[in-house]
Amino acid sequence: MAEQAYPNISFQYLAGGDVETVQKSLVKSLELNSIRFWQKESGADQTNQDPMRTIQLYSPRWQCVGRIELDRIDPSQVLVCFCLPGYPGEKDIAYHEPQIREVLPPSAGYIRLLDADGQRPKVLAYLGQHLHQFRIEQLKEIQAILVDTIGLVPVFGLTIQRQPAPALTPQPAAQEKPNEIKNRDIPKEVHPLREDQQELLRLWQSGHTAKEIALRTSRTEKTILNQLTLLRKLHGEKAVPRRR
Repeated sequence: MAEQAYPNISFQYLAGGDVETVQKSLVKSLELNSIRFWQKESGADQTNQDPMRTIQLYSPRWQCVGRIELDRIDPSQVLVCFCLPGYPGEKDIAYHEPQIREVLPPSAGYIRLLDADGQRPKVLAYLGQHLHQFRIEQLKEIQAILVDTIGLVPVFGLTIQRQPAPALTPQPAAQEKPNEIKNRDIPKEVHPLREDQQELLRLWQSGHTAKEIALRTSRTEKTILNQLTLLRKLHGEKAVPRRR
């Protein structure tokens, strides 16, 4: 019975962190405020190679009232879109007709004239306008709650340029010299930093602990410490100071 939301009609906000962290914060707020929802992950698109995260929003009275789409901008921020619900069809309107009539404003006496004249198509069109309005109002209420609790930053008149995710390409194996130790965990040659290594180094230099970085990047603390060790051997302790 629920209509799909249109992804190109939305209210846009920015949130700090990665997609998974932002999604967990939104879900926690929805649960605390007893808001019905359903999560979905679609395939990666061609622009950023990341899966699109979607949270469908529901009202006990009006069913689907819109959805939230999470789109990665870069490693440190996410675009949060509140998408409007689609306009209801005749079956959807007829299903909700008793609830719509129950909450119509006092000024809606016009519908009784339509009922008396037997103009069913006009009745459905009139009820559909109110159903759509009720759903949008419910979406705006949910939006206000999440914006306040999560601390989302509104996007007004900005052009969002997404940073492509790094493509995972196999690296050619380095040629070992006879006197080199096999299976070493630190490459001998210094390669340019990958995007994830740059982000790791930035977080470490700004004072974050290995545990905090692990939580932000969805990796284990051991992995973070191993990568820091690698970066320290490549770039020195001045760039990667020793601490926990």
